[in-house]
Amino acid sequence: METLTGKLANFIGHLNYQSLPGEVLLKAKHCLMDTLGAALAGSKMPEALIAKKLAEKLNPRKESTLFTGKGKVGVLEAAMANGIMSHVLELDDGNRYAQGHPGVAVIPAVLALAEKEKIKGKEVLPAIVAGYEVFGRVGAGGNPSHFNRGFHTTGTCGTFAAAAAAGRLLRLNEAKMVSALGIAGSQAAGLFAFMADGTMTKVLHAGKAAQNGILSAYLAQSGFTGPAAILEDKRGFYKAFADTSNPDRVVRGLGEKYEIMTTYVKYHASCRHSHAPIDAILDSSSRTSLRAEEIEKVNVYTYTIAAKLIDGKEVTTPISGKMSLPYSAAVAILYGKVGLGEFKPKVLNDPAVRALMAKVDVYADPELDKLVPDHRGAKAEILLKDGRRLTSTILDPKGEPENPGSSSEIYDKFRMLAGTIFKTAKVEKILEKIENLEKVKDISELNSFLLAR
Repeated sequence: METLTGKLANFIGHLNYQSLPGEVLLKAKHCLMDTLGAALAGSKMPEALIAKKLAEKLNPRKESTLFTGKGKVGVLEAAMANGIMSHVLELDDGNRYAQGHPGVAVIPAVLALAEKEKIKGKEVLPAIVAGYEVFGRVGAGGNPSHFNRGFHTTGTCGTFAAAAAAGRLLRLNEAKMVSALGIAGSQAAGLFAFMADGTMTKVLHAGKAAQNGILSAYLAQSGFTGPAAILEDKRGFYKAFADTSNPDRVVRGLGEKYEIMTTYVKYHASCRHSHAPIDAILDSSSRTSLRAEEIEKVNVYTYTIAAKLIDGKEVTTPISGKMSLPYSAAVAILYGKVGLGEFKPKVLNDPAVRALMAKVDVYADPELDKLVPDHRGAKAEILLKDGRRLTSTILDPKGEPENPGSSSEIYDKFRMLAGTIFKTAKVEKILEKIENLEKVKDISELNSFLLAR
């Protein structure tokens, strides 16, 4: 088919383990590892507990593993709950060109469906690659307009991505893959309205994307049809969800450049837009021993999207803290990190944090805007009462392909996150299964280690 969806469907249908470059397969394993780590650590958060309890209530059918649950639930419910817990800590991967988080939609959908269908690890890897490919391309084709209109790409483009991954697992032919993506487009949803009051719907977007992706693939497999030009039709996704778009970006270089390779890893438990500022602040404050009472002012300069989205100081919940650059800047200075513990009630209500937040101002920098999306940088300026000025500029936050850190740090992150739930021996067994995913004859061999027992 000559539609954008048809071209994507054709590409997905020809993805296979043997044809994928080694670096792409390794990246898929790292993405799986990273998403699982975030999900396991997030499984005890209030949003995750609600989702797990509801999944068990809605469908106790023993199809797919509920992460850190007591057993299996229905495949759709497992994908939904696992997606929610993957996103809740803001430690999941992302794509700066698509402006969203592919892993939390793709990985829960793939693991849930592959387990129900008893699919081997060698088939799981191309499905992951397919999901990330579609997320990156569909997201980049509609952003930044899509994002600026208030849509959460993780939910909207994540639905397309999960459908692509699920369709690849089910080995849909091209026509049915087109329908799966078309059906996904009619379910794509996710609004940034949660920013107003710090409520839980942000993480629901990830869970629903994973769930609806599987539903789309199953409907298509059963003969249900979806629009073939869901992306570019005059009543399609881009026309409805963006003021401007670049449809050519969806298929440009298809098969030559794999979108999964642009995926970033997060090392701070906050919105990705805050990471370059946090890195700059940590770099500045590390040069001298600082006391909060010595600080006169903190100025943060970054690109406009970040400056507008996360400049709020009304922090009342963990999610509002994660979406507040002044809060992240304050805890970075006072605690030397922005990790899991920095969003617990004791820190959220710390008077010293509140006082320092009041001194933090965020400004849009036209020069940094010129570098977006290739670089999402920031400059931090800490002004001291004695007249000293500590400054640092970060072009690419840690975890981006241009500033990746070491592979051992990805493992360390997983061990730290999974270690909040499981003992060391079990954590290492999960890692061993991921490293040798090609040899796994049934994905349940991995998923069985993700239960509470």
